[in-house]
Amino acid sequence: MQFRIDNASDRPVYLQIIDQVKRDIAMGRLVRDERLPTVRQLSQQLAINPNTIAKAYRQLEQEGIIVTRAGAGAFVAGLDSALSRAVRRKLLCDELERIVVAAFHMQIDKTTLTEWFNAAAEKFNLPSQ
Repeated sequence: MQFRIDNASDRPVYLQIIDQVKRDIAMGRLVRDERLPTVRQLSQQLAINPNTIAKAYRQLEQEGIIVTRAGAGAFVAGLDSALSRAVRRKLLCDELERIVVAAFHMQIDKTTLTEWFNAAAEKFNLPSQ
């Protein structure tokens, strides 16, 4: 897995890492039980503070996206992980609300936003049911 950090972005680095892990899982580039780089490895690769990587990994683990195993590292969790349906719903609804607020401020109408959402869902082969 190759991480890319955009230093010109206003998005914090740890969130960029989280976004990339989630995206690679959604696109099938990372699969269940695949090992992620260690905090030290990724810190050296990206030339950033190891605490930033650790923070990203902690949040990914709290969300049930990855699991850490003592002495073995961090691994991609299964979609049937400890994340309950209610927790997944809350996480996604919070994110969708953030997007709707941004669309409002950018004067994007509901129809256009819906079209863009559907295009993104198609890109990732999101099932209908």
